Amino acid sequence: MIPLFDLHADTLGEMYKKKEALSKNSLHISYESAKKFMPYVQVMAIWSDFRLSNDEAYESFFGALNYARSQGLNFATKQNEIKDRALILAVEDARLLNGDIARLDTLYQSGVRILTLNWRGESIIGGGWDTENGLTTFGKEAITRAFSLGIIPDVSHSSVKTSFEAVELASEQNKPIIASHSNAYGVFNHKRNLTDELFGEIKRLGGLVGVSLVPEHLGKDAYVLSVLDHIYHFLSLGGENTVSLGCDFDGVSSLPHGIKGICDLDVLYFELEKEFGREIARKIFYQNAHNFFQKSF
Repeated sequence: MIPLFDLHADTLGEMYKKKEALSKNSLHISYESAKKFMPYVQVMAIWSDFRLSNDEAYESFFGALNYARSQGLNFATKQNEIKDRALILAVEDARLLNGDIARLDTLYQSGVRILTLNWRGESIIGGGWDTENGLTTFGKEAITRAFSLGIIPDVSHSSVKTSFEAVELASEQNKPIIASHSNAYGVFNHKRNLTDELFGEIKRLGGLVGVSLVPEHLGKDAYVLSVLDHIYHFLSLGGENTVSLGCDFDGVSSLPHGIKGICDLDVLYFELEKEFGREIARKIFYQNAHNFFQKSF
């Protein structure tokens, strides 16, 4: 069996919208379509839909979470709960805090362990990837509180300035941050991608970077081998223990040619194994993320 630990998917929100189950569905991820992977650990993010106000996004988060629980889904919050098949809960776009730091405590108590700071544009947290701005005062407070609670800040979707200010706060706290679904700017210069310097800082802090399958961030005419280009670049920066996967399933309108969903990820695994060897392939697919969460939970 192929082990898989994926740092980002939006499937939970799509399940909620379409009232589907995780066992079997029409989405990119289901337990049925993931049956060739074991152990299988999936980070499930609930997105703060840009069409909603901050407060509406907060309410919608709990709508999706309650739906997931009604389907019998539970989320790992401790090391010993990351077993053969496990889910980890994340928030994508922390603007749903809306200036109320107590909401972060509530999210933690509800099982959230990863906080993607931005999605796009300006928010109460700070500047997203399509801006030049950094963290707000409240954004800095939220990151500091996240560290104290045990929630991992995620700078995917953040501006360069926001990301480096998060790095500075992480350095002060001696804590890691992650970029759960971000590719290499050195391969394809999309503003959503990570510069070599930022990747190096995340690596220095002991964090993780999950390579995504978003065609717009991989490059023109994206194929499975396009993903390898970004992985190779991060490996060339000393990222053997830092690189993992953050596929962004059900958060994208299209995928690279040759991948229709999680059922096809074995194609990527075997290409990695052929190119870099079994040890590196298994690190990227599972071991790096597993090691990180064994230390961070």
